Amino acid sequence: MDAFIPIVAITTSIGVPAAVIVIALFVSHKRKIARYKVIERAIESNANPEVIEQLVATIGEEDNKKRTPPRQRNLIHATILLALGIGFFALRFIIGGTDIEGMLAVGAILTVLAIAKFIIAFFILKKDPE
Repeated sequence: MDAFIPIVAITTSIGVPAAVIVIALFVSHKRKIARYKVIERAIESNANPEVIEQLVATIGEEDNKKRTPPRQRNLIHATILLALGIGFFALRFIIGGTDIEGMLAVGAILTVLAIAKFIIAFFILKKDPE
C-alpha cells in the first residue's frame, strides 16, 4: 500500500498535463476537420465562388485572432516574470534562513528576465510596431 502513493503521484503529475494537451490538440483538430468539410460540401454543391472564397478566408482568421502584438506579448511576459521574481525574493525573506539561497537566485534570474522583456517591449519594439 505504501508503494501506491508514489505511483499515483507520478502518474497524475505526468498523466494529467499530458491528457489536457492531448484533448486540446484533439479538439483543435476536430474543428479544423469540420471547417474543411463545410468547404468541401460547398464545393460539391456548386456554391457561388464568392461564398467558397469567404469560407476559405475564414480558415486563417481564427489563427490570426489568437496572435497578440509583439509589444503587448512582451509586456505580459515581463509582468508575469517580474511578479514571480518578486514572489521568490519575498518568499526567501519571509521564510528566512540560509538554506534557501536558491530562491534568491531564482528570484534574481526571473527579475533580470523581466527587465530584459521590458527593455524589448519599450525600446526595441518601439521602433518597429509589427
